[in-house]
Amino acid sequence: ELFKACYNKHGDSKIGMAFDVMGYEPFQDSFLDDQARERSIDYNLGWFLEPVVRGDYPFSMRSLIGDRLPKFTKEEQEKLASSCDIMGLNYYTSRFSKHIDISSDFTPKLNTDDAYASSETKGSDGNDIGPITGTYWIYMYPKGLTDLLLIMKEKYGNPPIFITENGIADVDSDPTMTDPLDDWKRLDYLQRHISAVKDAIDQGADVRGHFTWGLIDNFEWSLGYSSRFGLVYIDKKDGNKRKLKKSAKWFAKFNSVPKRLLKTTNNNATVTVTSVSV
Repeated sequence: ELFKACYNKHGDSKIGMAFDVMGYEPFQDSFLDDQARERSIDYNLGWFLEPVVRGDYPFSMRSLIGDRLPKFTKEEQEKLASSCDIMGLNYYTSRFSKHIDISSDFTPKLNTDDAYASSETKGSDGNDIGPITGTYWIYMYPKGLTDLLLIMKEKYGNPPIFITENGIADVDSDPTMTDPLDDWKRLDYLQRHISAVKDAIDQGADVRGHFTWGLIDNFEWSLGYSSRFGLVYIDKKDGNKRKLKKSAKWFAKFNSVPKRLLKTTNNNATVTVTSVSV
């Protein structure tokens, strides 16, 4: 309301939210794990998205959490529904979702325990969901991004979407940083995920742009400076000089390609790919 009243007087500005999300696949080919996947998506994405799309929490949350889940008034629902003009997705990785039997004496300890679904890095065949990267929690799984974008299209009205974060980190240690500028794993990861975005656009998802995390190595939560996400290397042994990694040079060339050459099969749409930290 404040934005619309004070900052959008001419009606040509947009407001939205970015959601930190994971993709999910069923642990195995079964009805229960299919349902577990749906609940995992509800608790990871729908919990925050559905109120600003439909004015309420997902049905699965209402059913499983019951009275512990706050209720919106009718006025709040009306204000929340359709209140975002654009959406952002921060995507890095995916997990397998495995059904957990519902027990009457179960006491949830985490805010996602009510989903009755575990989050697994390995599937029923014992294989990882994707190749492990330099970041312990990020497994490369581009299909998860395509799937999430199609969920936004098919379940949530196909809003304009920006990929607001996407990337991997190198661990700042001698064994893994022998040539920090030759970051071919990052380049492979980003190229595959940009391709995944294009796959979603070709199927009708309204994706407007892709932002890489991040522009430079930064202070990364509890990992501090030991986890390097940047396209630009900060050389702490050389006066903190900024040095372009291979991925940064590739993005410079990619971003110089005329947009007409980046058109997809979906109504001649284009995806804007930028190498900036958000």
